[in-house]
Amino acid sequence: MRAALPTSLLFAAGGCGGDDATIDDAAIVNAATGFVDVTAASGIDFRHVNGASGQMYFVETNGSGCGLFDYDRDGDLDLYVVQGGALPGYVAPDSVAGSGSDSKASPLTSRLYRNDGNLHFTDVTAAAGCGATVYGTGCLCGDYDGDGWRDLFVYGLGRNQLFRNRGDGTFEDVTAKAGVGDERYAGTALWADFDRDGDLDLYVGNYVKWSLALHRTCALPPAAQSYCHPDVFDPEPDLLYRNEGNGTFTDVTFRVGITRRDGKALGAVASDVDDDGDLDLFVANDSTPNFLYRNDGAPGELRFTDVSEASAVSYDRDGRTQGCMGCDFADIDGDLDQDLIVTNLAMESNAFYLNDGAGHFDDQAALRGISRSSRIDFGWGVRFFDFEDDGDADLLTVNGHLHAGVTLYDASQTWAQKAKLLVNDGKGRFTPCGPSAGPFLEQPVVGRGLALGDLDGDGDLDFVINCNSNSPVVVERKGATGGHWLRLALHGRGKNGDAIGARVEVVAGAATQRQELRGAASFASWQELTLHFGLGAALRAERITVRWPTGDHEEFGPLDCNDVHRLEQGSGRTAE
Repeated sequence: MRAALPTSLLFAAGGCGGDDATIDDAAIVNAATGFVDVTAASGIDFRHVNGASGQMYFVETNGSGCGLFDYDRDGDLDLYVVQGGALPGYVAPDSVAGSGSDSKASPLTSRLYRNDGNLHFTDVTAAAGCGATVYGTGCLCGDYDGDGWRDLFVYGLGRNQLFRNRGDGTFEDVTAKAGVGDERYAGTALWADFDRDGDLDLYVGNYVKWSLALHRTCALPPAAQSYCHPDVFDPEPDLLYRNEGNGTFTDVTFRVGITRRDGKALGAVASDVDDDGDLDLFVANDSTPNFLYRNDGAPGELRFTDVSEASAVSYDRDGRTQGCMGCDFADIDGDLDQDLIVTNLAMESNAFYLNDGAGHFDDQAALRGISRSSRIDFGWGVRFFDFEDDGDADLLTVNGHLHAGVTLYDASQTWAQKAKLLVNDGKGRFTPCGPSAGPFLEQPVVGRGLALGDLDGDGDLDFVINCNSNSPVVVERKGATGGHWLRLALHGRGKNGDAIGARVEVVAGAATQRQELRGAASFASWQELTLHFGLGAALRAERITVRWPTGDHEEFGPLDCNDVHRLEQGSGRTAE
């Protein structure tokens, strides 16, 4: 057994499991570095309720997401946790108090927790007036009306809800006025300025046609009954709302080319996959073909072309659909185009699509070390981020089965499962980490939504997982990464003040990195909007180039490492 490396060198050495490991895992766990569960001291008393009563309602399985956003503009990240709800036959235990029910007769709601600093949170839902009652899938936390305050859109089974942030610590339910209260079963959603008119449009990906009246159970011996496969239920068409700029939205779905009716959406990401200056739309569907809509609209125009099959993202390498949930884009091999990860159900492995730079993809999950490590996982939330601060995108996924009784019919599965961290070798090949990256990675959870952000202001990324029928988990990143870093907070002109959709290139040393600022990623969750770049040994970024959502290009820098820099549109140098 080899001795553990000093903490300052822990992740710079690159040993994270596999044949090249050089770290004593037991010593690392005892040192409590890397990812550490700090939920007990966080003050978060929420517990997710899926309403299970033994009747196997299909809606119980998916669970819910969460969101990290600064709702009160005090400089730190607050937490919104999406709740499920009661179903016929469900009886709330006393332990549900704190989940929106002060007594068994009180309604269950999603909850807002204010960040008090030092990784401690206070429930302010009642005072803020944003306790959504929809049987929730996920949330968006973007500023839809451009007043500088981040709002809340909560979606799921039933009437979706939009809460406008008044700027005084409270929210107003403006669902009816905005015209976004659709009642179909929504599995995903995102904000994006697809038409480049300066405000955020809203995409809602619907899942299946399901209601209590359509409930069915399915036999799966030796279990007496089980949840039905999604194939049993018909798909629901998706929705695209154009932001009219006056607080209202118009459903323009079919007229602008969002026409597919054969998808069951659980994930969606907007990304400029063909590098032509606008945002395209990827939709991850459960056991139906995935969609890719190419944005062909001129500025001020919404127009999409279905290129799903032509781009080769609809199916896996063997031409099969997969049970897709979460998704994210990042440049994993340093060629500056956006590659795609999609989490899938157990025994399918996660899919990874390498982009050729023109929006055509190749499923290389096996070649890149992703397939084997995820084969038995039931994947949900997923994010690319630079764990080691060495200048490349690593991969974090959270897992958990949909059936608490899965061991009755599948000995390879458990309900609670471990999260997985895969480290990039700099060339786009991944190696799994075990406890060398922190004790949390040895802790099984019933994972669903995953949201990343710097919760304690120390310059590295922490995260929150919302767990199905369990309490959420708050995970702090502890210990040095071994590399320098740079964090960029963008501020755009007009109503898209957070500059969602911007593309940022950072040149540091001999390396160039590119990231996009997204209006949703992972599964059903909202991510911190400050972009985090690992710089490795570089002490500064020589040049930062921002392509703003309006299409303007500006250069900034040089900027020193290990700091947060605010970039204002119009304050940089004009770039070609």
